[in-house]
Amino acid sequence: MAEPIDEHFITTVSAMRGSAGERSHEDALHDGSPLTVGHCLALFDAQLGSRHLDLAARWLRSQGKGYYTIGSSGHEGNAAVAAALRPTDPALLHYRSGGFFLARAAQVGDRDPLRDVLLGLVAATEEPIAGGRHKVFGRHDLNIIPQTSTIASHLPRAWPVHGPTTPSRCAASATRR
Repeated sequence: MAEPIDEHFITTVSAMRGSAGERSHEDALHDGSPLTVGHCLALFDAQLGSRHLDLAARWLRSQGKGYYTIGSSGHEGNAAVAAALRPTDPALLHYRSGGFFLARAAQVGDRDPLRDVLLGLVAATEEPIAGGRHKVFGRHDLNIIPQTSTIASHLPRAWPVHGPTTPSRCAASATRR
């Protein structure tokens, strides 16, 4: 049985005029747009893949075979961020960045990112990112730096401020350095 959101999606897409079969993948989405039909379909594929990984994670958990169910649902738009960047740009991803991970892997090609994530969901030692120890998005060949923390621990710390923070106090603290 489909959920209401699925039914709404199917109804909306079915009512659209035209079809992908009527347009080439190289056609611009609309006049003057740098986005092509093919780019949009690739983004949509990454977004759907991310959502399906979430569904698989919940199903695996319900069967006692999966161990990580915090998914990327609601963050599928991160696929567009990946598309806007070069595949050589380094990325530090949040655990909800499944869309980005899948889109980046598609940019580079010759990868199986769905399998990689699924292996992580079941804590398989063959999982190439963290050896099944933790769900984390990262791959050297995709320039995605693995991190298990999303609390900005990879950034330099600001200088310590004790007591109320005021512009004059910050200026005084900076001059002491």
